[in-house]
Amino acid sequence: MRSCFLVSLALGALTLGLAQAQASTSVQLILDASGSMFSRLPDGQSRINVAKDVLQSFIAGLPDDPGLNVGLRIYGAQVASGAAACTDSALVLPMQGVNRAALQAQVAQTRPRGATPIAYSLQQAALDFPNDASKKLIVLVTDGQESCSGKLSSVLDAFKQRGIEVDLRIIGIDLSDAARKSFTGIGTFENVQSGAQLASALGRATQQVVKPVSALLPVTVKLTSGGVPLTLGAKVSFQAALGGPVTALAASGGSYGGSLMPGVYSAQVESAESGTQQFGGLSVAVGSPNTFTFEVGKVGAVRLDVSPVPPVAGGKVTVNFSAAPAGTRNWVTIAQKTDPDNAYLDYQYVTGASGSLQLTVPDEEIEYEARYLLANPDGSTRVVGRSAPFTPRRTSVSLDGPASAVGGGQIQVSWTGPNNDRDYVTIVPKGAAEGTYTSYFYTKDANPGKLDVPLTPGDYELRYSSDNSARTMASRSITVKAGSYALEAPKTASVGVALPVKWTGPNNAGEYVTIVKSGAPVGTYTTYFYTRDGNPGSLQLPAEPGQYELRYSTEDISPNPTLASLPITLTTQKTNDTYSLDAPASAAAGSKVRVIWTGPNNPGNYVTIVPKGAPVGTYTQYFYTRDANPGSLQTPLVPGEYELRYSTEGTSPNPTLFTRPLTLTASSYKLEAPASGPHGGSVQIKWTGPNNPGDYVTIVKKGDPVGTYTKYFYTRDGNPGSLSLPDQPGEYELRYSSEQASPNPTLYSLPFTVK
Repeated sequence: MRSCFLVSLALGALTLGLAQAQASTSVQLILDASGSMFSRLPDGQSRINVAKDVLQSFIAGLPDDPGLNVGLRIYGAQVASGAAACTDSALVLPMQGVNRAALQAQVAQTRPRGATPIAYSLQQAALDFPNDASKKLIVLVTDGQESCSGKLSSVLDAFKQRGIEVDLRIIGIDLSDAARKSFTGIGTFENVQSGAQLASALGRATQQVVKPVSALLPVTVKLTSGGVPLTLGAKVSFQAALGGPVTALAASGGSYGGSLMPGVYSAQVESAESGTQQFGGLSVAVGSPNTFTFEVGKVGAVRLDVSPVPPVAGGKVTVNFSAAPAGTRNWVTIAQKTDPDNAYLDYQYVTGASGSLQLTVPDEEIEYEARYLLANPDGSTRVVGRSAPFTPRRTSVSLDGPASAVGGGQIQVSWTGPNNDRDYVTIVPKGAAEGTYTSYFYTKDANPGKLDVPLTPGDYELRYSSDNSARTMASRSITVKAGSYALEAPKTASVGVALPVKWTGPNNAGEYVTIVKSGAPVGTYTTYFYTRDGNPGSLQLPAEPGQYELRYSTEDISPNPTLASLPITLTTQKTNDTYSLDAPASAAAGSKVRVIWTGPNNPGNYVTIVPKGAPVGTYTQYFYTRDANPGSLQTPLVPGEYELRYSTEGTSPNPTLFTRPLTLTASSYKLEAPASGPHGGSVQIKWTGPNNPGDYVTIVKKGDPVGTYTKYFYTRDGNPGSLSLPDQPGEYELRYSSEQASPNPTLYSLPFTVK
């Protein structure tokens, strides 16, 4: 349920001097845009701002390398909640070269909103990567854990299935103990608590395969006031978005210049005309001109009004703006009042002189303000309007549910609270770390809502929490009690029969009874019935005699636990359960044969035809004994020695309970027609053949591959048959074919000329 930020990189060696000698490199960044990325780190910076600044600075320093391909996948940015949130993962830029500007733009405009489908995103990433010899590295940077019940332990299987080797590094952003443990045994883990630590960890994770450019890059700034160049009397300085020393630019030749390392910066301009102004979102990147033009002329302040005041913490505010300047990329955001001008949380692009929009405020009782940012043509921004400060207030939250419940059951829980987007109620072990969850429902979906109770008895808590916050808003104790389970059935039974089994248990959703080999691993199952389907239930027994167990189990946990077990011995069929098959000793290949059977007619019993000596469990055409006696079988087209088999689906491989030999003889095929005909006309064709279902006559270009067809008629439709001729003259073939095999075989061919 908690959010995370994820970076997936497949990086080949990128050192400038050795790049040409190295294998090609595939890189994918996967950016988490889940709701809790709005939360703050211990140093006060928001996680989303830190993540964006680190990623954009990393991208800015990527070297020019013809073998380097970088793409971007984003999840959690489109769907706030519901099932679709768990598949909200999109490849927004494919891995085709290095387009730094496009990569940085996509990162910059990402808005945290939804869930955290880490496992799904990694599985999709496996399909994005090329199946080649390039080096591949995934760097997972997360502030939480999987929220969509995906199995992180198996995500690398998707890469293995494609024959791709990948090195997985995991960087956690201030993770709880529970979140850290969720990544145990998966890759190499490191935890960070600030933007500087995240940047260093990203460098360590990629140092074996990438060396970003570390040279100073020339930067030029031009100033205008009201569109007129301002060449003298101003001071211009730059500072990295992640903090650090301030670099002053020198005035020279009507502009201001200096040298900076690749990265994302903010600039400060001091001038007599407009005082001190801040410009944010400045990327100094490899391969870019790094020339910026700042309009420092005074702009009338944009008016911003926020309602309601105070807003609900974690909820939404309406922002009305007026007296705004022209522009198509201007935007309004929420930021902490003490944040620098380049900081922002939720935002929306706006146009026009006035308007209204809704933004999400964090779940924190600290002072915020709405800001209007004017976008410049070079990508920089400056704040030209601020609202009055406001402080969100947390509302009272409560839960009402039973004091105890039976493990594996379902309970109803009522709640009161803010009902913000992605607020949810869950059940967890007493004292579990913040952000832990098991079964849950979103408050937007129900009141009261339903929760599945864990199977393990003990002390638990009901919690009201939110994907957009790290805190528990309300908690209520609940005791989970053990359920009572039992099975009743005979100690022995015959193989292959349907056995009534009586059960005792809570009959929770997903509970079932199965039969397995004695001592089979927990979670094993064969045939089964759900307890919801009846008591007693009917269980189809295996066809192989031996020692078995009946097990009462549930799908609530993986592997499915054994809640009750009862031994049972399966013996061979009773003497009155005899098997036999009656059919012709031979038949024409491709024809139908009539088969009379004798047997118990248990569920899953069937009759099939296979080549003589085929492995047990083999089948081709078949019919279930429940459907007909006698039954009809379509025989293969290839002549030879075959077997009719009475078999059952009771065990795997399906056993042969009776067999009878069958010889398939070759059929006689022939076509009679004129040697030629007019294009666009038709021709009468006399055919000789078995007239099996699916037999047909067609006309194709001479030498066309087997299975090709154009105009055709089925032999069942008459003899002779009429065939329309192609419009194009040339050399063709008339073919007698059949739909019984793929590609449809040519059983007879006759040359034909279309004039």
